[in-house]
Amino acid sequence: MVFNRRIFDYLDPYCILESGPMEKLADEKQLMASRHEGYWIGMDTYREYEMLNQMWDSGNASWKVW
Repeated sequence: MVFNRRIFDYLDPYCILESGPMEKLADEKQLMASRHEGYWIGMDTYREYEMLNQMWDSGNASWKVW
Protein backbone atom coordinates (compact mmCIF):
# COMPACT_ATOMS: atom_id res chain seq x y z
CA MET A 1 0.00 0.00 0.00
CA VAL A 2 1.08 3.54 -0.64
CA PHE A 3 -0.36 6.33 1.47
CA ASN A 4 -0.27 10.09 1.51
CA ARG A 5 1.00 11.38 4.84
CA ARG A 6 -2.57 12.46 5.62
CA ILE A 7 -3.24 8.79 6.47
CA PHE A 8 -2.06 9.67 9.98
CA ASP A 9 -5.21 11.77 10.39
CA TYR A 10 -7.16 8.50 10.19
CA LEU A 11 -5.06 6.45 12.58
CA ASP A 12 -5.02 6.04 16.32
CA PRO A 13 -2.81 3.73 18.42
CA TYR A 14 -5.47 1.03 18.66
CA CYS A 15 -7.06 1.06 15.22
CA ILE A 16 -7.11 -1.84 12.81
CA LEU A 17 -6.02 -0.39 9.48
CA GLU A 18 -8.15 -2.71 7.35
CA SER A 19 -11.37 -1.87 9.14
CA GLY A 20 -11.76 1.62 10.63
CA PRO A 21 -9.37 3.81 8.62
CA MET A 22 -9.75 1.94 5.31
CA GLU A 23 -13.54 1.90 5.59
CA LYS A 24 -13.58 5.64 6.24
CA LEU A 25 -11.26 6.27 3.28
CA ALA A 26 -13.52 4.12 1.08
CA ASP A 27 -16.60 6.06 2.21
CA GLU A 28 -14.78 9.28 1.27
CA LYS A 29 -13.81 7.77 -2.12
CA GLN A 30 -10.13 8.20 -1.28
CA LEU A 31 -8.95 4.71 -2.31
CA MET A 32 -7.56 3.61 -5.65
CA ALA A 33 -6.16 0.34 -6.94
CA SER A 34 -3.42 -0.46 -9.39
CA ARG A 35 -2.56 -3.77 -11.02
CA HIS A 36 0.87 -5.05 -10.03
CA GLU A 37 2.46 -7.40 -12.56
CA GLY A 38 5.69 -8.07 -10.65
CA TYR A 39 6.69 -10.45 -7.90
CA TRP A 40 4.85 -10.12 -4.60
CA ILE A 41 4.70 -12.09 -1.40
CA GLY A 42 3.52 -10.96 2.01
CA MET A 43 5.86 -10.74 4.96
CA ASP A 44 3.40 -10.95 7.81
CA THR A 45 5.00 -13.68 9.88
CA TYR A 46 8.45 -14.52 11.17
CA ARG A 47 8.41 -17.61 8.94
CA GLU A 48 7.92 -15.41 5.86
CA TYR A 49 10.64 -13.05 7.08
CA GLU A 50 13.06 -15.96 7.37
CA MET A 51 12.08 -17.36 3.97
CA LEU A 52 12.51 -14.02 2.19
CA ASN A 53 15.84 -13.36 3.85
CA GLN A 54 17.03 -16.84 2.87
CA MET A 55 15.99 -16.14 -0.73
CA TRP A 56 17.90 -12.83 -0.65
CA ASP A 57 21.01 -14.36 0.91
CA SER A 58 21.07 -17.20 -1.64
CA GLY A 59 20.86 -14.78 -4.57
CA ASN A 60 17.41 -16.10 -5.47
CA ALA A 61 15.44 -12.90 -4.79
CA SER A 62 12.80 -12.87 -7.54
CA TRP A 63 11.87 -9.28 -6.71
CA LYS A 64 15.39 -7.95 -7.30
CA VAL A 65 15.27 -6.52 -10.81
CA TRP A 66 18.33 -4.26 -10.75
